[in-house]
Amino acid sequence: MKILFVGIATERVQGFVDDSTKVEGIAFDRRIPHLEYEFYEHIASDTFMEAIVEAEKKGFDAAVIGCFYDPGLREARELVKMPVVGVCEASLSLASMISAGKFSVLVGRRKWIPKMMATAKGYGLDSRIASWRVLGLTVPMMRDVEKSRAAIYREAKAAMEEDMAECVVLGCTGMVGQARDVQKELGIPILDPVLCGLKVAEMMAALWRRFGISHSKVGGYESPPPDEFRAIYEKVYGKPP
Repeated sequence: MKILFVGIATERVQGFVDDSTKVEGIAFDRRIPHLEYEFYEHIASDTFMEAIVEAEKKGFDAAVIGCFYDPGLREARELVKMPVVGVCEASLSLASMISAGKFSVLVGRRKWIPKMMATAKGYGLDSRIASWRVLGLTVPMMRDVEKSRAAIYREAKAAMEEDMAECVVLGCTGMVGQARDVQKELGIPILDPVLCGLKVAEMMAALWRRFGISHSKVGGYESPPPDEFRAIYEKVYGKPP
């Protein structure tokens, strides 16, 4: 099984999947340091959309978009038949399955919340969220593991004690690898969006290859007309899709 992970380098994600699964990690766009701002996301989406189309042509079994905004998720599902997973949708869905009540989401900055709230509402999961808690960290600041972990512990503990959260979702892939230690200390599930995205992608890839099940192409994810799409794609990327 081969999975494309957009947003994080291969060596940081391979350990989350089964031994029989190969993950290829790529950057969103080497010109963009992170996707905290919608303009940055707009620029990066053009690059990784091409990568997802190319991955399907190369025989990949699924792709994961590794940003909690789930940028370009609907667009990518229009363009390919293989499963495309957004880490936000995967994480919130899993949190709703393992919580009898509500769960909380930890974000780096207050700026992120309006868009993520709208995304959660679109997934029909906003009513399950007990709170959005702010770490006070930018994505680059999350590279300081000690500072990041302390902030995660502080806000996850508060979510559990003050907001009655039964589970905590880390709302940024910049927190990759931070969940397990905090989970051990607090005794509640702490969901790493990178792990959630990859495990859901493995499941979806198996459904796709063995049973032909992927996102519906009737309705919202309907693909553009082939001739029209081919002409536009060639103008944008300089090669056929």
